[in-house]
Amino acid sequence: MSSPGTRLKGAGVSAGIVMGKAVLVGRALSQVHEVALSPTQTDVEVERFEAALRVSREQIAVLRARVLEVVGRDHAAIFDSHLMLVDDPAVVQQVVQQIRERHRNAEHVFQSVISRYCEMLSKVDDKYIRDRMVDIQDVAARVIRNLQGHASIDLSHLPERCIVVAHDLSPSDTASIDREHVLAFVTAIGSRTSHTAIMARAMGIPAVVGLSDSVEVISDGDVLVVDGSTRGEVIVNPTPEQLVVCERRIREQEAWLARVEAESKLPAETLDGFHVRLAANIEMAEEVETLRQRLGVGVGLFRTEFLFVKNDGLCEEEEHFRTYRKVAEDIYPHSVIFRTLDIGGDKFLSHLKMPVELNPFLGMRAIRFCLRRLDVFRVQLRAILRASAFGKVRIMFPMISTLEELQQALGVLNEVKAELAAEGVPHNPHLDVGMMIEVPSAALIADKLAPHVNFFSLGTNDLVQYSLAVDRSNPDISYLYQPSHPSIIRMMRHVAQAAYAHGRWLGICGEMASEPLLVPLLLGLGIHELSMSPVSIPAVKQLVRRVRMHEAEALVDQAVNCGSAEEVLVLCREFIRRVYPELLPNAES
Repeated sequence: MSSPGTRLKGAGVSAGIVMGKAVLVGRALSQVHEVALSPTQTDVEVERFEAALRVSREQIAVLRARVLEVVGRDHAAIFDSHLMLVDDPAVVQQVVQQIRERHRNAEHVFQSVISRYCEMLSKVDDKYIRDRMVDIQDVAARVIRNLQGHASIDLSHLPERCIVVAHDLSPSDTASIDREHVLAFVTAIGSRTSHTAIMARAMGIPAVVGLSDSVEVISDGDVLVVDGSTRGEVIVNPTPEQLVVCERRIREQEAWLARVEAESKLPAETLDGFHVRLAANIEMAEEVETLRQRLGVGVGLFRTEFLFVKNDGLCEEEEHFRTYRKVAEDIYPHSVIFRTLDIGGDKFLSHLKMPVELNPFLGMRAIRFCLRRLDVFRVQLRAILRASAFGKVRIMFPMISTLEELQQALGVLNEVKAELAAEGVPHNPHLDVGMMIEVPSAALIADKLAPHVNFFSLGTNDLVQYSLAVDRSNPDISYLYQPSHPSIIRMMRHVAQAAYAHGRWLGICGEMASEPLLVPLLLGLGIHELSMSPVSIPAVKQLVRRVRMHEAEALVDQAVNCGSAEEVLVLCREFIRRVYPELLPNAES
């Protein structure tokens, strides 16, 4: 039991300060016992196991649909792998065989098979493969609960205005959370790149993770103040003096959010007249109408991956075309950039039969896969080109690392244009074509690539990862994932200079665009379009409207001469404190 006003320190991973009552949730399974069966009971036991798999499959499908609706395809994709695990024929066949041969209950056999599987993976010298154990264990826990007749943890019916406290939250746990009732997440483990942190930011829920054993001082029903900014602080049962301070900060936060919303329809223009295009990163056609009506912005990145899976096969050209046309028509008079298929690395589509690779981030992904599978690539290009007759459509190629790759991709695009022209199919043969700069090799030869495209878009998530040789999903080295590192700023400036020299425009669609603390750097580089998660647009617009370009350019000059990421961040904080101090707590998150 903690003393009133106890302060706990963790990692703030999703900004915001809230106050509410703690609800403790656990993930402990009932103990699995070994039960001997008679030979005549094995058929019934196999049926019970298969029934548990069916229920698990249905539950995962519901969770996937919920996440897809609430926070989008990228976060829902994790449940594609969960569905694959439930249907893994090797595991299912092994469990069924052992139930029949060993005459043992399904829970015991299934747990034994999964344990051996996880033990084998733990010995593989590849972190990506080892990390898949989290998904395996999550699915296994669900199946065992269903075998035992226990309901899985359901966080969709929590009391209003509560703060969820847990050792950890699995993908399934966070997917079921009712965001209208949950004020914040607090967990013992995790980092800024953990699933809980990513989901919290996507859902706009403050979160503090990594509290370690100190989380155990929190009891069910305790009043908590959670500060998800870089303070990363949790106050347990605040004293009257602390309450006064917290309530004042909450009122300031609410007033700031109201001002952000009030300015959402004003132009994104600096004080000295530099106009910045703000755009959204999305993956669903249904998101477009809200963008146009509420935010008045276009689409700077439409992720097309989800269209490549339909039931048990690939989508046909017509389905691609209908979706792309709807997006182009609904977003008009704004534009949309369709990124061609970007899979590989941490994004897999089982129906495309991706090869098993020791290092998928350096393997057959994105444009490399498309140039290998021209049948898939051509279908998508035809559909996008056909949709270009119905709005302002642009195409963007991901993961270009060499001039030869770009020329090959453009060659295929030109062939498809010629086919459509010969068939008399309406399309815009002069639509803008661009490429993502997310590989250091592409950044360094940007001057050679620029003559072949209409625009560049900086994919900073991968650019930072590849440049600094750091897996951003690895909590042990997440501190090395530093978008503000001077080498990254220098590389981006080199790309910007190459773009300007050839009269090309430059955008950014990585997470840097949604980090207010770093936005002045992006403005100083002269980036024309900032594309980000829709939830980040109002705050970034407010910041843009308070900046003068000559000051932002001076900030870049200082940043490229720094020796560390922290030095750059200090400069950025000082800049924000000067031009828009109210934003600083949010910018630092």
